[in-house]
Amino acid sequence: APIDSSNWRELRRINPHADNGVPTRDGNANAVLHTRAEGFPWSGAALALHVARLLSSVLSTLSVGFAYWLARELFPHSASLRFGTMLFTALVPMFAFVSGSVNNDNAVVLFSTIGVWWALRTVRLGDLSARGALLAGVVTGLGALSKSSALGLVGLFALAALFAFVRGRQPDGHVTLRRLARYGAIFLAGVALIAGWWFVRNQVLYGDWLGWSAFLDVVGRRVPPASLAQLWSEREGFVWAYWGVFGTLNVVIPHSVYDLLDLLALLALLGGAWALVRLGAQRRFNAVPPLAWFQLSLCVVWLALIFVSLLRWTALTPASQGRLMFPCLAVIAAGAAFGMSQIHRALLWTTAAALALLALLVPPLLIAPTYAQPAPLRGAGPARALHAVFANAIELVGDDEPASGALPGQEVTLRLYWRMSGSVSRNFSVFVHLLDDNDVVVAQRDMYPGQGSLATSELTPDFAWRDYYTLRIPRRGVLPPQRLRWEVGLYDHSTGERLQTLTENQTVDALRFGALALAPNTDDRAPLLTFTSGMTLLAYDFAPRSVHAGESLTVTLQWRADRKVNADYKVSVQLLDEDEHKIAQNDSVPAGGNAPTSTWQIGALVSDTHRLQLAANAPSKVYRVLLVCYLPEGSARLSAYDERGQFVGDQIELARIRVQ
Repeated sequence: APIDSSNWRELRRINPHADNGVPTRDGNANAVLHTRAEGFPWSGAALALHVARLLSSVLSTLSVGFAYWLARELFPHSASLRFGTMLFTALVPMFAFVSGSVNNDNAVVLFSTIGVWWALRTVRLGDLSARGALLAGVVTGLGALSKSSALGLVGLFALAALFAFVRGRQPDGHVTLRRLARYGAIFLAGVALIAGWWFVRNQVLYGDWLGWSAFLDVVGRRVPPASLAQLWSEREGFVWAYWGVFGTLNVVIPHSVYDLLDLLALLALLGGAWALVRLGAQRRFNAVPPLAWFQLSLCVVWLALIFVSLLRWTALTPASQGRLMFPCLAVIAAGAAFGMSQIHRALLWTTAAALALLALLVPPLLIAPTYAQPAPLRGAGPARALHAVFANAIELVGDDEPASGALPGQEVTLRLYWRMSGSVSRNFSVFVHLLDDNDVVVAQRDMYPGQGSLATSELTPDFAWRDYYTLRIPRRGVLPPQRLRWEVGLYDHSTGERLQTLTENQTVDALRFGALALAPNTDDRAPLLTFTSGMTLLAYDFAPRSVHAGESLTVTLQWRADRKVNADYKVSVQLLDEDEHKIAQNDSVPAGGNAPTSTWQIGALVSDTHRLQLAANAPSKVYRVLLVCYLPEGSARLSAYDERGQFVGDQIELARIRVQ
């Protein structure tokens, strides 16, 4: 390689607690810890990284240029629509962000945009020449090497060739089936020449010509694959990630901005629909040249191909990201420009200006502050002193006393003040717990110092900082009313070893303090769980709250049917430890067999009690209480969604309980 990047391991310092894919209120967004070795002037791996980023920017710049040529095919008589398409391609904040990163999206967007432009041109010219076929095959092959979604270009060029053939069969044409067959053969040869070796390699190595199986082994699978209902529940995040979710999909724009962008997209759709309605009302569909309908069909088919392939992919792994539609970005931009122009040209240019302003403001006002390391803390100290020194080196100075009460489902924030009283050679993580009356962790936050941006091994004595930790108290997982306590400490993530501190003349591995009164939320009527069958879990309770080995635990579930339940499901309540060892289980038709789910009346409440008998020798530890609903025939399980509409699977943890 022209650049020696052998020092990449020195730069790749992973943040083990990074909230990848999860926007948070308390930072911790960075995937890696940054060091001075990355600073300018760049060298080694840092230089190679910036060169790769520059290449990405070049690829995206070319994509914007080819978006203009694509729009020229669609709007040959409208310069404003051509420039509007180019602007709507370039100024999507997420596209601008990805363009400055090392990402194969930039390559697949370029080759896809070239491919769609060439397909539109093929139809217009009726070009089934060997040269045209070879170029189409090469572009498709390059796109497929960039990302498998570009294989949709095979179908697109097949349709384009068919349209060219149909147009050529008109009285003024001379295209024959032989030329069509030759086009197809040369096209496939071009694809095979560029990308064939890659798919052969995948088949030989993985037994999967796409290589998806190996990739899924790395990124993780959905088990079972997501249903359409589950994917629909992820639609908001999908749309956000089209407009802009930055970092590792954890830095978001204010929600009102997403709403405004969605409104502009809706206006563009309405404008396009209005144009079609006008054509129909005036009976002018025949006035539109057949070429325009052919080209419009190609664009719609391309959108459908990419969207369907994305649905298939995100059903296998969590990937509901609108940016994966960027191979269609120029087509979407062309549609948006046309739709807005049908309402008013001023809307087109106003929207372009708004997108430009947003793309300019996001980096300095949103992205940069998220990753900025904290400056040394000076001035006012904490409201309450704690003075716990861990490992004689890291002092928990105090806190700003948090709220004294909370409700299930709410977030609470703890602000802590830290100071280095010595130095350490390892990187330690901070943990913040909320404990219930039985010392069971009901909420937790782990991160590196500096909201995840600092390594303790690099902090010098007397360096002081303030961090804040936001914990969400789950609606299920803790039963009010009760008193929660804070627990704070440090540990080595690689070994799990906790640091010791001295408090009240005792050596402990965590400091416990404060009190948080958890009260029932009488105004919260949302179901805890909504099952795909129409069953909803409204509430649950345990008796007793603290159980000993040899005793029984009674779990009471409150059910409701929101629609007709068409089958009789069994309800299973299980007690498992962290190693999945089951110590108790109760399976039954609800209400002791007296309320089969198929007989539930819509809106009626059903009380369902399950008694779990613990063995006399049950180990003393914390156990998970799991809920499973299933069909007795075949044991097919029901999936569920939580109160926020998020998929939670078919084995749902209700809470954790300590067996004494």
